[in-house]
Formats: sequence, structure tokens, C-alpha cells
Amino acid sequence: MNMSDIKKLDTEEIQNKVIELKDSILKAKISKLNQGDFDSNTFNKIKKDVARCLTELNFRNQENK
Repeated sequence: MNMSDIKKLDTEEIQNKVIELKDSILKAKISKLNQGDFDSNTFNKIKKDVARCLTELNFRNQENK
């Protein structure tokens, strides 16, 4: 997910996406740890997507003040 895709979403959709991404991080961690294998590349990609979403939310909150 890139910033241009995120900017197309409304605030509620971005918040839902953050929740969805955080859930996928947790599920990925648990499944990989249970298998004895942890893919840090996937984990880092999801973390970056969460950060992009949160950045856009913060930017929108500052604009609304």
C-alpha cells in the first residue's frame, strides 16, 4: 500500500485499515513463531503500511485544527 492509495481513503477507512494491518501483524507473528520460522520482511512491510496510515491520519487531524 502506498501513500497515494491511502490518500484516496476517508478517515474511517484508514482507521479500519490500521486495525486490519495490526491484526495481520499479530496473526503473522503467532503463525510464524508456531512454525519456528519468522519472516521479518513481511512483518516490516506491514509495519510500514501501518506507519503510512497513521501518518496520513495525523496529517488530516492537523489540517482540521
